[in-house]
Amino acid sequence: MRTSIFILFTLLFATPLFALDMDYRLSGHVGWIMPDGKVDLVTSPNNQATGLWIGPTGGADLSVTFYPNWHALRQWNHAGIGVGLTHWAFPHDKLGQAFSAYTYLEIPLVRLPHFILGLRPAMGVAFNTKTYRNTIPAEDLYATMEGSNRCIGGMINLYCPEAMYIDFPITKGWTIGISGGWYHISNGSVRQPNSGYNIFAAEVGVRYSSNSDTRHSSAIAQGHKAHYPASDKPWLLTSSVSASGRQVYYKDQQTFFVGSMHAAAYWNAHPIFRLGAGIDVFYDGAYIQRTTQFQKTNLAAAQPGDCWRVGASLQPEFVVGNFALGLQVGAYLYDPVKELEPYSEAILSPTGRIKKPIFYAYDLLNAGSAGYPDGWIYTCVVAKYYLPWHIFVQAMMKSHLTKVEFISLGLGFYY
Repeated sequence: MRTSIFILFTLLFATPLFALDMDYRLSGHVGWIMPDGKVDLVTSPNNQATGLWIGPTGGADLSVTFYPNWHALRQWNHAGIGVGLTHWAFPHDKLGQAFSAYTYLEIPLVRLPHFILGLRPAMGVAFNTKTYRNTIPAEDLYATMEGSNRCIGGMINLYCPEAMYIDFPITKGWTIGISGGWYHISNGSVRQPNSGYNIFAAEVGVRYSSNSDTRHSSAIAQGHKAHYPASDKPWLLTSSVSASGRQVYYKDQQTFFVGSMHAAAYWNAHPIFRLGAGIDVFYDGAYIQRTTQFQKTNLAAAQPGDCWRVGASLQPEFVVGNFALGLQVGAYLYDPVKELEPYSEAILSPTGRIKKPIFYAYDLLNAGSAGYPDGWIYTCVVAKYYLPWHIFVQAMMKSHLTKVEFISLGLGFYY
C-alpha cells in the first residue's frame, strides 16, 4: 500500500516533467451505503435495525488527469486518462475506512465553453482498515458473523468508482466540478464473507488545468490515423477462456475453481464502439454435492451438472485504441443452480430441488445484495487489451445484480 501511495504522489506532483497538458482535481464526496441483505450489521442506539440505508458516508479525493496527444483519446472527444487517490470514512466503527488508488478515463460527451458533461469510468485497489477478521473476537472466528463486519472479508479489495461528471469552467485554468455515481468495494468473493460496499454518492470539488487552452482549442494536431487490428474490419469474432478461484461460505474456508468460456461476434459500429452478442459458459466448482449448508443453496441435492451454466448475452464494448471495456448482459439458457435456491423452499420439496422456467419472478431488490446467485439475469464487466497477433488478454468481473460472484483473468483470440 505504501508503494502504491508513493507511486501515485510521484505521478501527481512530478508530472510537469513529462506532461504539459493536465488537470489537478480535489473534491469531497458524500453518499449512502446500500443494504447488504443483512440488516442487523449496523444498529441504531436503541438497537433497532437502521432500515433501507445503513447510513451516510463521506471522504475526499485527489487526482490528476493527463491529456496526451493520442489518436485513441482524440476519437473520444479529446478524452483524458488519469490516476487518483481517494478516502472513505464509513458510518460505523466496524465498517472502518477505505483508502483507494485507481485509474480512470475522463470522457467528455458535451463540451461547451462553460459547461462540460462526461463520464468517468474507473477501476482500482482499496485498502480497508476493518474486515470480518479484525472486528470479531478470536474465539468466534469462522463460527458466527454476529457483531462483525460481514461486508468485507479481506483488507485488499477491488475498487470500482463509476461516475458521471459536470464541469463549469469559471476562469482560465479553474473549474468547479460536480459528479455522482456508483462506487463499489469488494474482493469479488476471493475471501468470504464478502457482500461488499455498494455506495451511491455525489462529489463536489475544484480543478486546476495547467494548460486548458490546448484541450479546448481546435489547434490540437490530428496526426495520422492509428492502426488498430481489432477494428480494421466491419465484423470481429472472438473466443476466450478465463479462470480463478472463489470462496462461497466463510465457515468452510474452502476455495473453489471457477472458469468461463465465451464466443461472440461484434459489429464495429464506430472507432470507439462495437456491439456484440455471444454465448457464455460458466463453471463454478462450489456447486458440488456436500454437507456444508449456508441457508442459500441446497447443496445436499446437488448433481454433477450443477456446476455448469450457459447463457446468451448482449455485449456492448467501448474502445480506446487497442484497449476495450465491455459489459455483458445476459440470460441463462441452462441454469441448474436455480433449482437449488432459495434454500428454504428447496429443502421442502420432495427432491430437494425447485422446477423453474428460463424466465421467472424473483426478488430483484434483495437477491443481489443478499448474495443469492438465484435469478436468470447475469452481468460481466470485461476489460480487454488486443495484441497484434490475433490474441487479447482480459480481466472479467461476473456479477448477479449488485453481488460480484467472481473475478477472473483470461486469454482470447480474435478473427
